[in-house]
Amino acid sequence: MPEKGIESLSHTEILRYEEIERIVRAAAKLGVGSVRLTGGEPLVRPGIEDLISAISAIDGIEDIAMTTNGLLLEKFAPRLADAGLNRVNISLDTLNPERYAYVSRCGRIEEVFTGIEAALAAGLSPLKINAVIIRGFNDDEIIPLSEWALNNGLNLRFIEFMPVQDSSMHFDDGFLSSDEIRTVVRDAFPGLGESTILGSGPSTCGRVEGRPGSLGIIEAVSHEFCASCNRIRLTADGRLRPCLFSDDEVDIKSALRNDADDVSDVLLKAVSLKPSSHSGFGKVCRDGRLMHEIGG
Repeated sequence: MPEKGIESLSHTEILRYEEIERIVRAAAKLGVGSVRLTGGEPLVRPGIEDLISAISAIDGIEDIAMTTNGLLLEKFAPRLADAGLNRVNISLDTLNPERYAYVSRCGRIEEVFTGIEAALAAGLSPLKINAVIIRGFNDDEIIPLSEWALNNGLNLRFIEFMPVQDSSMHFDDGFLSSDEIRTVVRDAFPGLGESTILGSGPSTCGRVEGRPGSLGIIEAVSHEFCASCNRIRLTADGRLRPCLFSDDEVDIKSALRNDADDVSDVLLKAVSLKPSSHSGFGKVCRDGRLMHEIGG
């Protein structure tokens, strides 16, 4: 999150839960079977379990996931599971309490660990940990993070640092390629074998025999996976974003609030705008919306 904080949207600017449900219902009729709730932090919005319950009742929706910072999971995990949430991804870039306080700007890392335990106890699995690796900040934790995940039945995915505007760390200094991360991991775990994990999406995954967890890498910068990308993002203020790394957006909120009977055509337009490649990475999120505004 930006160090200076964020400017809140008014209640009328964001989609109502009923509007999100309508969009998901239309998407399901077009073949969408998986929904992920992200943010910002999705658990700060009141009644989030009501939205999950509504989405889980839609014909065709087979999987509902959430990306969260984990700070509120101890409280919410049982309610989320009861509402129909299947699994969670938790953003955690470090095991060091001081580093965590710096990069997250809020909360105590112990609360995240407690949230992880609560999520596992509630059956929200496979549980994934998303860790962005930044040279000179947490690249010395690649092995400790890996050991922790492998030993505790967690699915850790290392994510390449992206050139986003809302970061206090400079991309040119902080970028560590997936090839470098992979070399460190393979040297430490020579018996790493390939595996497939539910919802692994763009990550490549591997397991070590005898350990319950897994390791993966998401390498959007150095090895783009655009040809296999099947995601469309819906922003809180009602815009469809075909590609995380493009400023192109399609307004679906206006169609909803102008009493459109069907928003399928808006969804299809957004899909048609998905680029074949996210070229020009140097401009990612530097001129347009910040990452927390688009569900990054």
